[in-house]
Amino acid sequence: MIHEKVDVLQRLVGTWEGYGQAEYPTIATTRYREVLTFRSHTDKPILQVEQKTWRLHTDLSESLLHWEFGFIRQIDEDRYDWTNTQNNGRVEVMRGRFLVEGQSMMGDFSTETFANDPRMIQAVRRLVMDGDQLNYSLSMATTAHSSLHIHLDGKLKRTISP
Repeated sequence: MIHEKVDVLQRLVGTWEGYGQAEYPTIATTRYREVLTFRSHTDKPILQVEQKTWRLHTDLSESLLHWEFGFIRQIDEDRYDWTNTQNNGRVEVMRGRFLVEGQSMMGDFSTETFANDPRMIQAVRRLVMDGDQLNYSLSMATTAHSSLHIHLDGKLKRTISP
């Protein structure tokens, strides 16, 4: 069960796994494996979000690349805040909307606030869910590159349903 205020997000609940690619003008392109989990809480109108990625090395080994933890909460009829803290110390608050059409859902979020990372200017996240497939992208602008550039692109499949 999920709190009725965020029941539109029920379709995200579960664990999603897959692969993605990180790129940016200031880094080498990197492939990674990802596990993304959305958990519901019946007594609070929020979703808990945990994302972990592991760098894929040429020798087939992996090492932790990124880890973030946060919440998505409804702030009014059709707007949501997505807050997270990341293993590099960055704290982020994004605001956005979800659009639902049949079995598909799209979420678009952009930066409201950053803390603990003076390089960041803006970030934009997009989630596109169709059944048990979840694709996402993250674009960002930094003090080194002030226009938005794609940074992350991932393709995940639901592996655990609620």
